[in-house]
Amino acid sequence: MRKILVLGMSPLPFENEKKAYGTGIRTWQFILPMLEKGHEICLTNYAIPSAYENNFKSVFNKEQSFKNYKFIYNILSKEDFESVSVLSEIFIDFNPDCIIGCTFYPSYFASKILDSLKTEKQVPYWADLFGHVMAEAQARAFMDNSDRCLFHYWNSEFNILTKADIFSCVSQRQSYALVGELGAAGRLNKWTSGYDFSKVIPCGMPDENFIHEKTVLRGMKNINDDDFIVLWTGGYNTWTDVDTLYKGLVAAMKKNPKIKFVSTGGEIPEQDIKTYPYFLELINSGQYKDNFFMNGWINGGDVPNYYFEADIGINIDKDIYEVKLGSKNRILDWMRAGLCVLSSNVCELTEIIQTEKIGFTFKAHDFNDLSDRLIYLSQNKEEVKETGQRGRNYAKKYFNFSKTTESIIKWLENPEFAPDKFKDSAVFFEKEEALKNCNLIVENQKKMITEKDERIIELEEMVNKNFVHKMHGYLKAVKRKFKDSRNTK
Repeated sequence: MRKILVLGMSPLPFENEKKAYGTGIRTWQFILPMLEKGHEICLTNYAIPSAYENNFKSVFNKEQSFKNYKFIYNILSKEDFESVSVLSEIFIDFNPDCIIGCTFYPSYFASKILDSLKTEKQVPYWADLFGHVMAEAQARAFMDNSDRCLFHYWNSEFNILTKADIFSCVSQRQSYALVGELGAAGRLNKWTSGYDFSKVIPCGMPDENFIHEKTVLRGMKNINDDDFIVLWTGGYNTWTDVDTLYKGLVAAMKKNPKIKFVSTGGEIPEQDIKTYPYFLELINSGQYKDNFFMNGWINGGDVPNYYFEADIGINIDKDIYEVKLGSKNRILDWMRAGLCVLSSNVCELTEIIQTEKIGFTFKAHDFNDLSDRLIYLSQNKEEVKETGQRGRNYAKKYFNFSKTTESIIKWLENPEFAPDKFKDSAVFFEKEEALKNCNLIVENQKKMITEKDERIIELEEMVNKNFVHKMHGYLKAVKRKFKDSRNTK
């Protein structure tokens, strides 16, 4: 069994905080199968600020229990999680056999820990890149109307790319994109030829079934038993196409007023504070605002009740690289409960849903296609229920935590360094040499410009009508030629 230091994100799904994010689910997806295999875990997580109290203080060395499993649990504030000295002390005290970063931000700080350690203290390092970060950076740049964030994202990504021994991605598409980044970072070299850097760990779900504990929708808040409830859960991020969502819903509601939209979730302070408020403005200014039930963020433990009372869960993405290369945790949550899925078909997961006929899809950015789908589904509730059950059965078989994490569990049997670990990278030597050549060229150009300026001054003095200036110009020219002749000998 291995001693494993894992850096991840909190809250974990079972902690029932008001906001449960995909990064916390991803962290638990990695942790639970490791615990089931008997590994000794020290989990050190970043406490996502918006999910905790404002005055949250770090929790160190908590003995956390889950069922029959126990692990060391550190829940750190932003200040402590970003302190390399704090993280390094945890590393040294625990003395792990390997280190794992779950999602991008923790993986970056796992790299920082290894940067701070001496060579003899290095351990194999698995970095989970939960989505393609440069595509996320592009989406963020578009929202902010500024490219200023791009360097920050790439600099952080580059540090992970050059430190980790092996990587995981959420889709095969992202895995290919990662290989391109590794090439740019100099990791595709003579040492790593034939080495498999990238493993695919799609979004997953635990084996436990959701339980319908109480009524939250039907017969309440002007929602009738025969209404067709379209459910949204989770954050409204940069990839959310709320314009198409709103237009499609309203077009469908005009034809069938029984269609009701229910939302739990909202803006994400750490990433996107514009999309959700904008969506609320669209709703409040429209004639069908009474068909929208916007509940905002609710306690995570209450959310599954909505799955059982809705008719369909809706996901709507922009057709951008962030989505094409990524995946959707919320979709698997719905499938786990047997709630039928309706989604724009952009990512690898929705392509599977369409191919396997375990849900319904519509064309991205096409509100008419969305509206037509909603009308059809609202008139065929039995088909919707049957499809939801097929989706549940498929997801339980292929997207459970144990199935999705087979690659990392196998790696933990014998965690190893990448073949190019501790090897010099020719890419960077050549890069440095190229920089030196560039500097030499610049210096020579500066020298040439200086010499030309001197000659121009000489010529100006020689053509000057004043005898003294003419003689001064001739003497300077003779002196320069004499100096040049000596330098060439």
